[in-house]
Amino acid sequence: MSNQNPYSKAASAYVTQATATDQRSLEGTVLLQAAQKLEDLVIRLEKGEEVKLEEIGSTLTHNRKLWELFINDMTNPDHVLPQELKNNIASLAFFVFKRTQEILVETQPEKFHALISINRSIAAGLMKKVPGSSPSSQNPSAETAGTDSLA
Repeated sequence: MSNQNPYSKAASAYVTQATATDQRSLEGTVLLQAAQKLEDLVIRLEKGEEVKLEEIGSTLTHNRKLWELFINDMTNPDHVLPQELKNNIASLAFFVFKRTQEILVETQPEKFHALISINRSIAAGLMKKVPGSSPSSQNPSAETAGTDSLA
């Protein structure tokens, strides 16, 4: 992991605090970590390093599973987000699934960039402080702990 990368620094800074902060920050941290793993693969591939398909598959599967949690949460009719935002998140998730398959079929470093960008953009939004919220006021239920604050 490069110490020069601001996203890597952000992910590292939040990892130690994730358990002490709210659900949104935790989700953002996890997305940043997944983006960093994807970027590490891209760097290695661009250098011409041989990366085993199992490693690529494992990293992509981890990222896909995160997005599966998000989409599963969006299908909950009791979720507090507006339907339009739920639809947008679902659309992003389906794009992530499609791009993941494309990468597995034909692994090219440039195909990873969209996944990295999406993860980082969503993470940035999740990690912003919401006015009037505090970590103690956001105590998600066990059923929706994975993504109930995704916004």
